[in-house]
Amino acid sequence: MRNFLTIIAMVFISSMHVAQAQPVTVDPESIVPLPDKFDMELPAPDVPPEIARFHGAWIGTWGDDNRHVLVVERIRPNGHANVVFAHADSAYYNMYREWFRSEATIADGVLTFHATFTVASVTLRFVFDGPDRLYETATYRPEGVRSGTLVRTDLARLAANDLPLEWPGPGERVSIPHLTVRTPDGARPITLEATLYRPAGSGPVPLAIVSHGADAGRNQLRTWSALTEAHWLRDRGFAVLVLMRRGRGKSEGINGEENFGRDHEGSLVDLSAGIAEAVEDLASAIAYGRKLPDVRPGPVLLAGQSRGGYLAIHYAGLKPSEVMGVVSFSGGWYPDAPVTTPDFAKAGRGATNKVPQLWLYADNDRL
Repeated sequence: MRNFLTIIAMVFISSMHVAQAQPVTVDPESIVPLPDKFDMELPAPDVPPEIARFHGAWIGTWGDDNRHVLVVERIRPNGHANVVFAHADSAYYNMYREWFRSEATIADGVLTFHATFTVASVTLRFVFDGPDRLYETATYRPEGVRSGTLVRTDLARLAANDLPLEWPGPGERVSIPHLTVRTPDGARPITLEATLYRPAGSGPVPLAIVSHGADAGRNQLRTWSALTEAHWLRDRGFAVLVLMRRGRGKSEGINGEENFGRDHEGSLVDLSAGIAEAVEDLASAIAYGRKLPDVRPGPVLLAGQSRGGYLAIHYAGLKPSEVMGVVSFSGGWYPDAPVTTPDFAKAGRGATNKVPQLWLYADNDRL
Protein backbone atom coordinates (compact mmCIF):
# COMPACT_ATOMS: atom_id res chain seq x y z
CA MET A 1 0.00 0.00 0.00
CA ARG A 2 2.87 2.38 0.84
CA ASN A 3 4.47 1.79 -2.59
CA PHE A 4 1.10 2.33 -4.27
CA LEU A 5 0.59 5.65 -2.49
CA THR A 6 4.13 6.70 -3.39
CA ILE A 7 3.44 6.05 -7.08
CA ILE A 8 0.17 8.01 -6.90
CA ALA A 9 1.96 10.92 -5.24
CA MET A 10 4.73 10.90 -7.86
CA VAL A 11 2.18 10.95 -10.72
CA PHE A 12 0.30 13.79 -9.03
CA ILE A 13 3.47 15.84 -8.51
CA SER A 14 4.56 15.15 -12.10
CA SER A 15 1.24 16.36 -13.43
CA MET A 16 1.57 19.51 -11.32
CA HIS A 17 4.95 20.24 -12.97
CA VAL A 18 3.43 19.82 -16.42
CA ALA A 19 0.55 22.12 -15.50
CA GLN A 20 2.93 24.69 -14.06
CA ALA A 21 5.06 24.57 -17.23
CA GLN A 22 2.13 25.76 -19.32
CA PRO A 23 1.85 29.56 -19.46
CA VAL A 24 -1.04 31.05 -17.53
CA THR A 25 -1.09 34.16 -19.74
CA VAL A 26 0.21 34.92 -23.20
CA ASP A 27 1.05 38.02 -25.15
CA PRO A 28 -2.34 39.17 -26.50
CA GLU A 29 -0.67 40.35 -29.70
CA SER A 30 0.40 36.75 -30.43
CA ILE A 31 -3.19 35.49 -30.72
CA VAL A 32 -4.58 35.34 -34.26
CA PRO A 33 -8.20 34.07 -34.33
CA LEU A 34 -9.13 31.63 -37.10
CA PRO A 35 -12.35 29.92 -38.27
CA ASP A 36 -13.12 26.36 -37.14
CA LYS A 37 -12.25 25.06 -40.62
CA PHE A 38 -11.17 26.23 -44.04
CA ASP A 39 -13.28 25.52 -47.14
CA MET A 40 -10.37 24.69 -49.42
CA GLU A 41 -10.86 23.77 -53.08
CA LEU A 42 -7.94 23.11 -55.42
CA PRO A 43 -7.85 25.35 -58.51
CA ALA A 44 -9.35 23.66 -61.59
CA PRO A 45 -7.07 22.91 -64.57
CA ASP A 46 -8.48 25.88 -66.49
CA VAL A 47 -7.37 28.40 -63.81
CA PRO A 48 -4.33 30.27 -65.23
CA PRO A 49 -1.10 29.47 -63.32
CA GLU A 50 -0.39 33.14 -62.58
CA ILE A 51 -3.72 33.24 -60.73
CA ALA A 52 -3.64 29.77 -59.19
CA ARG A 53 -0.30 30.49 -57.45
CA PHE A 54 -2.14 32.66 -54.88
CA HIS A 55 -4.05 29.59 -53.59
CA GLY A 56 -3.10 28.40 -50.09
CA ALA A 57 -2.18 29.78 -46.68
CA TRP A 58 0.04 32.76 -45.91
CA ILE A 59 1.27 34.30 -42.64
CA GLY A 60 3.12 37.52 -41.98
CA THR A 61 3.23 40.91 -40.34
CA TRP A 62 2.20 44.42 -41.31
CA GLY A 63 3.11 47.72 -39.77
CA ASP A 64 6.29 46.02 -38.45
CA ASP A 65 4.71 43.70 -35.90
CA ASN A 66 0.94 43.15 -36.30
CA ARG A 67 0.48 39.43 -37.08
CA HIS A 68 -1.97 38.39 -39.73
CA VAL A 69 -3.06 35.42 -41.84
CA LEU A 70 -4.40 35.17 -45.40
CA VAL A 71 -5.98 31.96 -46.68
CA VAL A 72 -7.06 31.82 -50.32
CA GLU A 73 -9.67 29.04 -50.21
CA ARG A 74 -10.75 28.88 -53.86
CA ILE A 75 -10.03 30.62 -57.15
CA ARG A 76 -12.18 30.69 -60.30
CA PRO A 77 -10.83 30.91 -63.88
CA ASN A 78 -12.12 34.51 -64.12
CA GLY A 79 -9.95 35.58 -61.18
CA HIS A 80 -12.70 35.68 -58.56
CA ALA A 81 -11.51 34.22 -55.25
CA ASN A 82 -12.72 33.45 -51.73
CA VAL A 83 -10.37 34.41 -48.91
CA VAL A 84 -10.11 34.34 -45.13
CA PHE A 85 -8.24 37.20 -43.49
CA ALA A 86 -7.32 37.37 -39.80
CA HIS A 87 -5.16 39.60 -37.63
CA ALA A 88 -4.03 39.87 -34.02
CA ASP A 89 -4.50 42.66 -31.50
CA SER A 90 -2.29 45.70 -31.87
CA ALA A 91 -1.82 48.23 -29.09
CA TYR A 92 0.07 50.59 -31.38
CA TYR A 93 -2.65 50.64 -34.04
CA ASN A 94 -5.51 50.23 -31.55
CA MET A 95 -6.82 47.16 -33.39
CA TYR A 96 -8.82 44.27 -31.95
CA ARG A 97 -8.13 40.76 -33.20
CA GLU A 98 -10.68 39.44 -35.70
CA TRP A 99 -11.19 37.27 -38.77
CA PHE A 100 -13.63 37.38 -41.68
CA ARG A 101 -14.34 35.86 -45.08
CA SER A 102 -14.38 38.04 -48.17
CA GLU A 103 -14.69 37.99 -51.95
CA ALA A 104 -11.48 38.92 -53.78
CA THR A 105 -10.36 39.49 -57.34
CA ILE A 106 -7.06 38.61 -59.00
CA ALA A 107 -6.06 40.67 -62.03
CA ASP A 108 -2.71 41.77 -63.48
CA GLY A 109 -0.84 39.86 -60.78
CA VAL A 110 -2.64 41.58 -57.89
CA LEU A 111 -5.06 40.00 -55.39
CA THR A 112 -7.43 42.68 -54.06
CA PHE A 113 -10.32 42.80 -51.61
CA HIS A 114 -12.06 45.35 -49.40
CA ALA A 115 -12.74 44.98 -45.69
CA THR A 116 -14.24 46.91 -42.80
CA PHE A 117 -12.19 46.45 -39.64
CA THR A 118 -13.20 47.62 -36.19
CA VAL A 119 -11.15 50.78 -36.73
CA ALA A 120 -11.32 51.55 -40.47
CA SER A 121 -12.36 50.59 -43.98
CA VAL A 122 -9.43 49.08 -45.83
CA THR A 123 -8.45 48.02 -49.34
CA LEU A 124 -5.89 45.20 -49.26
CA ARG A 125 -3.62 44.40 -52.22
CA PHE A 126 -1.17 41.48 -52.49
CA VAL A 127 1.52 40.95 -55.12
CA PHE A 128 4.28 38.35 -55.35
CA ASP A 129 7.69 39.45 -54.09
CA GLY A 130 9.48 36.18 -54.84
CA PRO A 131 8.24 32.60 -55.37
CA ASP A 132 6.70 32.19 -51.90
CA ARG A 133 6.47 35.72 -50.53
CA LEU A 134 3.73 38.33 -50.88
CA TYR A 135 4.05 42.09 -50.51
CA GLU A 136 0.92 43.63 -49.03
CA THR A 137 -0.38 47.18 -49.19
CA ALA A 138 -3.29 48.24 -46.97
CA THR A 139 -4.92 51.55 -47.90
CA TYR A 140 -7.13 52.98 -45.15
CA ARG A 141 -10.02 55.34 -45.70
CA PRO A 142 -10.07 58.27 -45.30
CA GLU A 143 -6.26 58.20 -45.26
CA GLY A 144 -3.26 56.07 -44.45
CA VAL A 145 -1.15 53.34 -46.07
CA ARG A 146 0.51 50.41 -44.33
CA SER A 147 2.65 47.65 -45.84
CA GLY A 148 3.41 44.08 -44.87
CA THR A 149 4.95 40.82 -46.00
CA LEU A 150 3.61 37.28 -45.91
CA VAL A 151 5.20 33.90 -46.63
CA ARG A 152 3.54 30.65 -47.63
CA THR A 153 2.82 28.31 -44.71
CA ASP A 154 1.57 24.77 -44.13
CA LEU A 155 -2.23 24.74 -44.23
CA ALA A 156 -2.59 21.63 -42.05
CA ARG A 157 -0.58 23.21 -39.22
CA LEU A 158 -2.52 26.44 -39.59
CA ALA A 159 -5.86 24.57 -39.47
CA ALA A 160 -4.68 22.90 -36.25
CA ASN A 161 -3.96 26.41 -34.88
CA ASP A 162 -0.27 25.50 -34.69
CA LEU A 163 1.07 29.03 -35.14
CA PRO A 164 4.82 29.76 -35.12
CA LEU A 165 6.56 31.49 -32.23
CA GLU A 166 8.62 33.63 -34.62
CA TRP A 167 6.66 35.23 -37.43
CA PRO A 168 8.25 36.33 -40.69
CA GLY A 169 8.97 40.02 -40.76
CA PRO A 170 9.91 42.42 -43.51
CA GLY A 171 13.41 42.33 -44.91
CA GLU A 172 16.41 40.62 -43.38
CA ARG A 173 17.59 41.50 -39.87
CA VAL A 174 21.33 42.20 -39.69
CA SER A 175 23.74 43.16 -36.93
CA ILE A 176 26.13 46.10 -37.47
CA PRO A 177 29.37 46.40 -35.42
CA HIS A 178 29.76 49.94 -34.10
CA LEU A 179 32.84 51.81 -35.27
CA THR A 180 33.60 53.59 -31.98
CA VAL A 181 31.54 52.28 -29.03
CA ARG A 182 32.42 49.04 -27.26
CA THR A 183 30.79 46.94 -24.56
CA PRO A 184 31.51 48.01 -20.96
CA ASP A 185 34.22 45.34 -20.62
CA GLY A 186 35.80 46.45 -23.89
CA ALA A 187 35.57 42.95 -25.32
CA ARG A 188 33.84 43.85 -28.58
CA PRO A 189 32.00 46.64 -30.38
CA ILE A 190 28.34 47.07 -29.49
CA THR A 191 26.03 46.02 -32.32
CA LEU A 192 23.25 47.97 -34.00
CA GLU A 193 20.15 46.32 -35.41
CA ALA A 194 19.13 47.01 -38.99
CA THR A 195 16.75 45.65 -41.61
CA LEU A 196 18.33 44.96 -44.98
CA TYR A 197 16.45 44.93 -48.27
CA ARG A 198 18.71 43.44 -50.90
CA PRO A 199 18.46 44.82 -54.43
CA ALA A 200 15.83 43.30 -56.69
CA GLY A 201 18.24 42.84 -59.62
CA SER A 202 21.93 42.17 -59.98
CA GLY A 203 24.47 44.62 -58.61
CA PRO A 204 26.37 46.67 -58.05
CA VAL A 205 23.73 49.16 -56.92
CA PRO A 206 23.84 52.30 -54.74
CA LEU A 207 23.04 52.12 -51.03
CA ALA A 208 20.18 53.96 -49.32
CA ILE A 209 19.96 54.26 -45.53
CA VAL A 210 16.66 55.10 -43.82
CA SER A 211 16.69 56.57 -40.29
CA HIS A 212 13.87 56.61 -37.72
CA GLY A 213 12.60 59.43 -35.56
CA ALA A 214 12.47 59.81 -31.78
CA ASP A 215 10.34 57.84 -29.30
CA ALA A 216 9.75 58.00 -25.57
CA GLY A 217 10.02 55.31 -22.93
CA ARG A 218 9.46 51.68 -23.89
CA ASN A 219 8.36 52.66 -27.38
CA GLN A 220 12.09 53.01 -28.04
CA LEU A 221 12.31 49.20 -27.91
CA ARG A 222 10.16 48.83 -31.06
CA THR A 223 11.97 47.90 -34.25
CA TRP A 224 10.94 49.92 -37.30
CA SER A 225 11.49 48.39 -40.72
CA ALA A 226 10.27 51.31 -42.94
CA LEU A 227 8.93 48.66 -45.30
CA THR A 228 6.89 50.98 -47.53
CA GLU A 229 9.75 53.41 -48.14
CA ALA A 230 12.36 50.65 -48.43
CA HIS A 231 10.29 48.68 -50.94
CA TRP A 232 9.84 51.81 -53.08
CA LEU A 233 13.59 52.51 -53.05
CA ARG A 234 14.53 48.88 -53.67
CA ASP A 235 12.26 48.71 -56.72
CA ARG A 236 14.13 51.73 -58.09
CA GLY A 237 17.56 50.15 -57.93
CA PHE A 238 18.83 50.63 -54.36
CA ALA A 239 19.98 48.27 -51.67
CA VAL A 240 18.28 49.61 -48.52
CA LEU A 241 19.44 49.49 -44.92
CA VAL A 242 16.99 50.63 -42.21
CA LEU A 243 19.00 51.47 -39.11
CA MET A 244 18.00 51.36 -35.43
CA ARG A 245 20.35 53.66 -33.53
CA ARG A 246 21.86 52.65 -30.19
CA GLY A 247 19.41 51.78 -27.42
CA ARG A 248 16.59 51.52 -29.98
CA GLY A 249 14.88 48.32 -31.11
CA LYS A 250 17.36 45.51 -30.45
CA SER A 251 20.41 47.74 -30.87
CA GLU A 252 22.85 47.62 -27.97
CA GLY A 253 24.02 50.60 -26.00
CA ILE A 254 22.13 53.45 -24.35
CA ASN A 255 20.16 56.04 -26.24
CA GLY A 256 21.93 59.30 -25.44
CA GLU A 257 20.11 61.47 -27.95
CA GLU A 258 18.15 63.09 -25.11
CA ASN A 259 21.37 64.35 -23.47
CA PHE A 260 20.46 67.96 -24.16
CA GLY A 261 22.50 70.83 -22.81
CA ARG A 262 20.43 72.97 -20.40
CA ASP A 263 20.98 76.25 -18.61
CA HIS A 264 20.63 76.95 -14.88
CA GLU A 265 16.83 77.13 -15.19
CA GLY A 266 16.62 73.83 -17.11
CA SER A 267 15.87 75.43 -20.48
CA LEU A 268 17.19 73.73 -23.61
CA VAL A 269 20.30 75.42 -25.00
CA ASP A 270 22.37 72.77 -26.84
CA LEU A 271 21.56 69.64 -28.89
CA SER A 272 25.09 68.79 -30.02
CA ALA A 273 25.85 65.84 -27.69
CA GLY A 274 22.89 63.74 -28.81
CA ILE A 275 23.37 64.63 -32.47
CA ALA A 276 27.04 63.59 -32.28
CA GLU A 277 26.03 60.14 -30.99
CA ALA A 278 23.56 59.70 -33.83
CA VAL A 279 26.23 60.68 -36.36
CA GLU A 280 28.49 57.92 -35.02
CA ASP A 281 25.69 55.38 -35.41
CA LEU A 282 24.92 56.47 -38.96
CA ALA A 283 28.61 56.34 -39.90
CA SER A 284 28.74 52.75 -38.63
CA ALA A 285 25.77 51.82 -40.82
CA ILE A 286 27.31 53.45 -43.90
CA ALA A 287 30.61 51.62 -43.38
CA TYR A 288 28.77 48.31 -42.97
CA GLY A 289 26.50 48.84 -45.96
CA ARG A 290 29.34 49.68 -48.32
CA LYS A 291 30.86 46.23 -47.72
CA LEU A 292 27.70 44.33 -48.62
CA PRO A 293 27.71 42.20 -51.76
CA ASP A 294 26.20 43.92 -54.82
CA VAL A 295 26.53 47.37 -53.20
CA ARG A 296 28.41 49.98 -55.20
CA PRO A 297 31.10 51.86 -53.29
CA GLY A 298 30.66 55.59 -53.19
CA PRO A 299 28.09 58.14 -52.05
CA VAL A 300 24.86 56.92 -50.42
CA LEU A 301 21.30 58.20 -50.33
CA LEU A 302 20.18 59.25 -46.84
CA ALA A 303 16.47 59.33 -45.97
CA GLY A 304 14.71 59.75 -42.66
CA GLN A 305 11.68 60.90 -40.75
CA SER A 306 11.64 63.55 -38.02
CA ARG A 307 14.89 63.15 -36.08
CA GLY A 308 16.13 60.75 -38.75
CA GLY A 309 15.44 63.35 -41.43
CA TYR A 310 17.42 65.99 -39.57
CA LEU A 311 20.25 63.45 -39.10
CA ALA A 312 20.40 62.93 -42.87
CA ILE A 313 20.62 66.70 -43.42
CA HIS A 314 23.26 67.11 -40.72
CA TYR A 315 25.42 64.23 -41.99
CA ALA A 316 25.32 65.60 -45.53
CA GLY A 317 26.58 68.91 -44.16
CA LEU A 318 29.44 67.20 -42.33
CA LYS A 319 30.50 64.83 -45.14
CA PRO A 320 28.99 66.01 -48.44
CA SER A 321 31.31 63.85 -50.54
CA GLU A 322 29.79 60.70 -48.96
CA VAL A 323 26.16 61.60 -49.74
CA MET A 324 24.45 61.50 -53.16
CA GLY A 325 21.19 62.98 -51.86
CA VAL A 326 18.90 63.56 -48.89
CA VAL A 327 15.16 62.94 -48.45
CA SER A 328 13.84 64.36 -45.18
CA PHE A 329 10.25 63.73 -44.05
CA SER A 330 9.36 66.35 -41.43
CA GLY A 331 13.00 66.55 -40.37
CA GLY A 332 13.84 68.08 -37.00
CA TRP A 333 15.67 67.16 -33.83
CA TYR A 334 13.37 68.88 -31.35
CA PRO A 335 10.33 71.17 -31.76
CA ASP A 336 12.03 74.23 -30.29
CA ALA A 337 12.79 76.79 -33.01
CA PRO A 338 15.19 79.11 -31.09
CA VAL A 339 17.46 76.14 -30.38
CA THR A 340 17.11 74.16 -33.61
CA THR A 341 17.22 76.95 -36.21
CA PRO A 342 21.00 77.54 -35.79
CA ASP A 343 21.54 73.78 -36.04
CA PHE A 344 19.60 73.62 -39.32
CA ALA A 345 21.68 76.49 -40.70
CA LYS A 346 24.93 74.81 -39.66
CA ALA A 347 23.81 71.42 -41.02
CA GLY A 348 22.86 72.79 -44.41
CA ARG A 349 25.89 75.03 -44.90
CA GLY A 350 28.37 72.26 -45.67
CA ALA A 351 26.12 70.64 -48.27
CA THR A 352 25.04 73.78 -50.15
CA ASN A 353 25.32 73.28 -53.94
CA LYS A 354 26.94 69.89 -53.29
CA VAL A 355 24.14 67.51 -52.21
CA PRO A 356 20.62 67.63 -53.68
CA GLN A 357 18.01 67.54 -50.93
CA LEU A 358 14.23 67.16 -50.72
CA TRP A 359 12.56 68.40 -47.53
CA LEU A 360 8.90 67.47 -47.05
CA TYR A 361 6.76 69.30 -44.46
CA ALA A 362 3.07 69.85 -43.83
CA ASP A 363 1.56 73.23 -42.94
CA ASN A 364 2.22 74.28 -39.33
CA ASP A 365 4.81 71.55 -38.78
CA ARG A 366 6.60 72.48 -35.55
CA LEU A 367 9.79 70.73 -36.67
